[in-house]
Amino acid sequence: MKRPLLSLLLASFTAFSCSAQPKGTVVHEPVRFEDGTPVEGDAVADSLFAQDRFVTDTTVTEKGDSLFTVRHAGAFVRMQLDGLPAGVDRILLVPVVGQVRTLPVTEPGPLVLWMAKEPGVLAAGAAVAESPDGRLWSARLSGKDMQPGIAYRWDATLLPPEAPDPGLRATPRPATLLDIAPGEYSGITWLGGNQYAVVDDNLKGGGILRFAIPIDADGNVGTVLRQVTPGTAAAKGKARDTEGIAFVPSENRLYVSSEMDQEIRGYDLNGNDAGTSLQVPKDLKGIVDNLGFEALTYNENTGLFWTTTEAPLKADSFLPGILRLQSFDREGKPSRRYFYQTGEPVKSGRNTVAYVFGVPALTALDDGRLLVMEREVYVPQGSLWEKFQGAFTDTHIYVVDPVHDTAGLLRKSLLCSFTTSALNLANFEGMCLGPVLPDGRRTLVLIADSQKGSGGLTNEYVKVILFR
Repeated sequence: MKRPLLSLLLASFTAFSCSAQPKGTVVHEPVRFEDGTPVEGDAVADSLFAQDRFVTDTTVTEKGDSLFTVRHAGAFVRMQLDGLPAGVDRILLVPVVGQVRTLPVTEPGPLVLWMAKEPGVLAAGAAVAESPDGRLWSARLSGKDMQPGIAYRWDATLLPPEAPDPGLRATPRPATLLDIAPGEYSGITWLGGNQYAVVDDNLKGGGILRFAIPIDADGNVGTVLRQVTPGTAAAKGKARDTEGIAFVPSENRLYVSSEMDQEIRGYDLNGNDAGTSLQVPKDLKGIVDNLGFEALTYNENTGLFWTTTEAPLKADSFLPGILRLQSFDREGKPSRRYFYQTGEPVKSGRNTVAYVFGVPALTALDDGRLLVMEREVYVPQGSLWEKFQGAFTDTHIYVVDPVHDTAGLLRKSLLCSFTTSALNLANFEGMCLGPVLPDGRRTLVLIADSQKGSGGLTNEYVKVILFR
């Protein structure tokens, strides 16, 4: 085999007699690493990487008197990326867990790269290329359980950022001003009928409230009633900054995400701690302060929870606006993870008294797709009049498809968008599916966090979006 390969690997050699081979020749006979049996079929012995199934062989020395079995302790990856846009000079390999790696692109056409790696699980991830016009082309790379002495292959096509039409059409209804006590209503989940569970991020324990939100056949919201659950009313200690909430019908249980400790805990419908929690990966706790788990959703049909941080993790500075969408199975164990990139904000946080931009809410659909809310809130410095003139919120709801999308950065389609000004300023932070209307349209219910009224600048709102 080729000498450069040997310099990359740890190898052990076992010699035994073989006098039948003529002198002056080198014979390669590929064998399987597991049991040493010969590999049958068309094998190119002097280019073992081409096999993509094994990287061990038997070799007769030029003296013709010894036979060595080369067994490599390392594993290998052969990666080929097609669809590379013209002008790209680098590729980012972004694992779902671990360090980002930058690869130079020196020639046009498909990029082929071989990498040696220690055995073990190679996490899924993404390959990302930035075209000269600034668009990000990407491909998702599947995870592999890499064994020693075997080569693994990734063949992927870099996809443009444009998403296919999701086939959903939305009709946003006007927001409804609520006549309830001011609060910090950050998350909402549907319990059935007109009943919802809501979290207030300034209350203790799970911060769980019960809301009655009647919605008529046209999507209009009636009188909304609010009740503090007994568990929340009796909770001790400090508020946990609870932000997201999801209902699991099969368990008759609520799960609440906390931005204070990046935990997701279970509660009963009365707001009492159930002693359960999701197993949050350690790296997802490396948040920028106050920009952690805002979003939480669960879908009984898929059996998956989903969450993400409001803004990128401290470690994720390789591209702007990159979030990690993390799923969990019914047992609360981490499942698949995907990359998502937010859009560009309209403003920045400079010279403001209140500013936030990111993802505060997710909603899981029955077919595995997700609705992602991106929200920007801007309140400038100055007098009350200056704040009133300049304040706004800008909300976009996108559709992504983790089940079928093979892009490394999930491609998103806009479902709907809307803005509010100081006349109706509404900081929508919670989002969930609601009932199906008689005409077949599904309701998406949004709730606003007024920050207890923000000194008279904003109020409590519920907004319904109809879609099918």
